Amino acid sequence: MKADLKTKIQKADNLFVNKNKDDFALPKYNKDTYSLDIAKAGYYQALVVLRHFIKLSSDFYWGEIQGAYNVDLFMLTSSVSSPMGPGSDSEAVNLKLGELDTHLVDSSQFGFEPILINNIKKAYCYLPSMRGENPDKRHLNQFFHCEAEIVGELHDLKPQIEGYVKFLSETLLLMPNILSLLSTNHEVSFKKLNDLFKAEKLEEISLDEAIELLDKSGFGDLVNKTKNGSDISNKGEFKLMELLKTTTPVWIKNFDRDRVPFYQSPNNTNKNKAINADLLFPPIVDNSFGGEIVGSGQRQNSPEEMYESLRRQSLDSKPYEWYINLRRLPNYKTTSGFGLGVERFIAWALCRDDIKDVILYPRLKNVLSYP
Repeated sequence: MKADLKTKIQKADNLFVNKNKDDFALPKYNKDTYSLDIAKAGYYQALVVLRHFIKLSSDFYWGEIQGAYNVDLFMLTSSVSSPMGPGSDSEAVNLKLGELDTHLVDSSQFGFEPILINNIKKAYCYLPSMRGENPDKRHLNQFFHCEAEIVGELHDLKPQIEGYVKFLSETLLLMPNILSLLSTNHEVSFKKLNDLFKAEKLEEISLDEAIELLDKSGFGDLVNKTKNGSDISNKGEFKLMELLKTTTPVWIKNFDRDRVPFYQSPNNTNKNKAINADLLFPPIVDNSFGGEIVGSGQRQNSPEEMYESLRRQSLDSKPYEWYINLRRLPNYKTTSGFGLGVERFIAWALCRDDIKDVILYPRLKNVLSYP
């Protein structure tokens, strides 16, 4: 890490030395008093500083180390990317803008891909994403995404993603005072962050291997098996990491093609599998946050295969003709991208069990919030 960034982080952390942990307890969420809690609770003061440096480190890693361009994109879109495929658990947020039906942005991916065709090799953002499913401890209706898209294949991108989560871990390791105030078990948090920071290469397992392991171990009920393919529930992710005895995040790759978004590229050796990978984080302590925190994939570069994927998932191609037409450009190049859920990473690192506790002003469906 660059010396001046390291110094800034340590200087900010020193403001919290020898503080009383009781003064930084997390207030119980109450929509009617939340704004008052933001104004007076020590917990939120420390959280603001922590989140500031997560953002600053993200900009430094992608902008300075990886040489990606930061692109601030639209918050309204006619094309949603994530609520796709029979395996999706997310919904678009619809709204009316004048006479047009539109949506709030769920991911920046669709905005990145045309930019990369124009001789830009890497682009990234750190922006809010909005989704309409019912909120729970793993899902908010507005959360922050650090996303990047590169010219290249998924195997080119994965080492960069691993470098990013290690860089974020290093950032938090430079804030021992804030970590001790915000984490439910700061000593174990510090150890696990250090393990991740020092890890050489993260373990990988295919979806089929993961399902076989769960089945053989008597946990087949944690796998969602449908006519469109299979995927693993969050409880299944926890059990898988327990069976693997992993202490650092693990990649699970090559999902069933019809359970992932239509734009994920089919595997060359098995067209029913996708070139994608999720990064699963083992919970640091019992009942704390874990599971999928990063999702990544390689994009399809064939219009014909794209149409086939849309047909397989019973989706109308008309809203995505613009996207398919990109593949017909003479200078089109294969791209790959990822998204990290910022709140998920922070909740994991702090041994929290609810991502609502690590964001300022959570937006929750059917909960009237002020401001």
